[in-house]
Amino acid sequence: MSPRPRSPINKKLPPNLYANGKYWRYKNPITGKMTSINRSLEEAIKMAKAANARLAPLMAGDGEMLTMITGEKLPNMRTLLDRFEAEWLPDRKYAASTLDEIGYKLERYRKELGDLLVGQLDVLAVAEYLDQFSNNAYTKHRGLLVQVFAFAVAKGLAERNVAELTLVKKEEEKKRQRHTLEGLTKIIEADTTPVWLKRAIKLGLASLQRREDIVTWTKASVDLEKNTISVSPGKTEGYETPIHLKIVMGKSLREVVVECMKSPILSPYLIHYRPRARRKEQVDAKAHWTSVTPDYLTKEFRKARDAAKAYDHMPISERPTFHEIRALGSWLYEQQKFPTEYVQALMGHADEEMTKHYQEGHEKKGIEYVEVGAGLAF
Repeated sequence: MSPRPRSPINKKLPPNLYANGKYWRYKNPITGKMTSINRSLEEAIKMAKAANARLAPLMAGDGEMLTMITGEKLPNMRTLLDRFEAEWLPDRKYAASTLDEIGYKLERYRKELGDLLVGQLDVLAVAEYLDQFSNNAYTKHRGLLVQVFAFAVAKGLAERNVAELTLVKKEEEKKRQRHTLEGLTKIIEADTTPVWLKRAIKLGLASLQRREDIVTWTKASVDLEKNTISVSPGKTEGYETPIHLKIVMGKSLREVVVECMKSPILSPYLIHYRPRARRKEQVDAKAHWTSVTPDYLTKEFRKARDAAKAYDHMPISERPTFHEIRALGSWLYEQQKFPTEYVQALMGHADEEMTKHYQEGHEKKGIEYVEVGAGLAF
């Protein structure tokens, strides 16, 4: 990440020296600690240059000299993220899908921020990094970085939680419209939609499972002789009583499962693909080189949806995503007269109200007349 341009008031000052009212502050580039310098501008500049000169050799080459002197590795972001993942995450009772999502974000931070010292990430640097994300993504990344820096403070690797001091944004209300059967069929039938994605769409529509469970569903969970497929929805792992389903496959679900099983690509997963390139960092970040990550599924579905021109009449921000396939499938089950309890169990919902919420919004509601009596006698 390139350093943030200095403000006009600080531009003529040497690195790490900042204006502080009538006086000045010096920021230690290793620890991030601010020290007040209640001297004239000329003296403050001399002191800052001298401090920079003394610290420069320690900073060079990722701090080999400082490591050699102290016997300790410099507290850079990669070290902090590794410790956060090893020491903090295991104690949290997060679902596997949530841990996967956090893992993807941490890997991104290692790649983009890993070589920076913890002290180099001040409020301005973190704010600049977060500004690249859109509203809801901003909120999620900020929340995780707040946890990372809270851990850093608790372990003595940072003096304050700089992420917590960045701007808090309210998540935008989701305005996604519902899928239509016509729209989804158009995506499935389009030549621009990859074969593996067509299978994922049909698997999601028939099974009503979440995106994270679709991409981690293994072939070992299928019993074609008994005509069943098992799944333990990741989102329910944190429940007091986790949900485990053994689904008896209907015709449509069985057809797409068999199609997945017959794929010529050797993979333990039902949904898989052959990447164009196998970069080491990408392979290392996945459970298997053929596996599809939840984020990749979302991104590829969005591209296929727009390439098929299925919802061009809607604003881009309102076009339904892969997640909304669950809602359409739930509504289709309702239209085919399956009881709410049946659909609720299949979706892994704890209550009926959530299932009804998914089933609503797929057809325009007209005026409903309630028949009443008015039998008053005069």
